[in-house]
Amino acid sequence: MGKGLYFLTIILMCVCNGCKEKDYIEASGTIEIKELDVASKIAGRVTKIYVQKGDNVEKDKILAEIDDRIINAQYDEAKAVYTQAEEDFKRVSALYKSNSIPKQKYDQSEAFYNQIKAKLTQAEIMKEETKIKAPWDGTIINKYVEEGELISQLAPLFTLGDMKEVKLTIYMPLKEMEIIKVGDEAEIRIDAYKDRTFKGKITYISDKAEFTPKNIQTKDERIKEVFAIEISLSNDEGIFKPGMPADARLKKR
Repeated sequence: MGKGLYFLTIILMCVCNGCKEKDYIEASGTIEIKELDVASKIAGRVTKIYVQKGDNVEKDKILAEIDDRIINAQYDEAKAVYTQAEEDFKRVSALYKSNSIPKQKYDQSEAFYNQIKAKLTQAEIMKEETKIKAPWDGTIINKYVEEGELISQLAPLFTLGDMKEVKLTIYMPLKEMEIIKVGDEAEIRIDAYKDRTFKGKITYISDKAEFTPKNIQTKDERIKEVFAIEISLSNDEGIFKPGMPADARLKKR
């Protein structure tokens, strides 16, 4: 009898230890980066490409150039017309100040001058658009065009990604939302570095529930409503790549 009670006590202790509540919650997600398709605002033939896939670029670096011969000719024409309109308007202004012409004629000259000035500004913008520049520091994730290729307006030429800081999106049920908040730290683990943990911080918690995305959870769990949580991580070492699976562990408050 005493021996039976002894074994029963051992079993109960094991069960109780197994039922001990964890002081953290875990979830999995996929590494994402800020991406942008760099497109041309004008149609034309690509004459120069200065970058390749994988290149790191700085803001305003010229990535490619579009044939600018027609646009340069249009700019030169607009500049010549503007120069003449400017001289005419100066002459009309002097006559108006000396009361030699009525205000109506002055107003007409001013309106024409402003119209020509606007056309020159437009020509300057179009000339600048022949040079495709990086909008911010980043890495060329994809290249979709070759030199000599004829492209259409707004066609994507490159995908630019910011690899310095990445984010991990995970999903939590409503019952877990009370124990986490924006600013909380998170421990991140990835399969490629099983012996390392990386520090992240919660930077966004959705205020709207959604059904769990299919690529995150099992079929049974997809029927649950969850909240998206974004965790930001520094990627100075370049370890994290877009699409890489990762596990997050958040401490309960």
